Amino acid sequence: MPASGRDACPGCGMRHAPLDGPTHRYIGASPACWALFAPLTVGDVPDAALLADTRVPPEIAVPSSRADPTLGVLLVDAYAAQHAGVPSPQAVQSVAVHLLAMHGVIERGLAASQAMWIRRRALRTRGAFAWLSPPSPGEALTVRHLFAGGGVVAPVTAADYVRSVHDAWRRHAGETIDAWYARYVAAE
Repeated sequence: MPASGRDACPGCGMRHAPLDGPTHRYIGASPACWALFAPLTVGDVPDAALLADTRVPPEIAVPSSRADPTLGVLLVDAYAAQHAGVPSPQAVQSVAVHLLAMHGVIERGLAASQAMWIRRRALRTRGAFAWLSPPSPGEALTVRHLFAGGGVVAPVTAADYVRSVHDAWRRHAGETIDAWYARYVAAE
């Protein structure tokens, strides 16, 4: 299908043929992107036909160095933050908590195994976070970059994807994320 007949995921910019299907109620992913991601959460691979019919945004630069492999456990955090959705209490809280988990591990040096502790700490105070305008689609890798084909020559690791999403958010809202971490995670 020509590029003009493709839809784009509003969260990451991945291109795909129009697809009807389920999505998450406040994560802003297209049905095709959600269908690509959902199997990854249970250690499965996406449907081969769906992979064949999806394309990465051409403007994204693939990193030349590999991220720490332990960051792969933050895959859900990266996906949820990248697909921020629209302003709502659930979306605001979700994006904040997932950004803080990535921040704690990547910026503050906590072990990836402590991501759940970070999330729980961030959830102690509900309604404390504000909507952050997300990076534009195309500023970070997509989950489609994890697989060959569709414009991907050399697949990246889950850790590379996590790092790319983190870095895009860092450029956009780094000071706010730092302040939230200090106030809602690190503070007693």
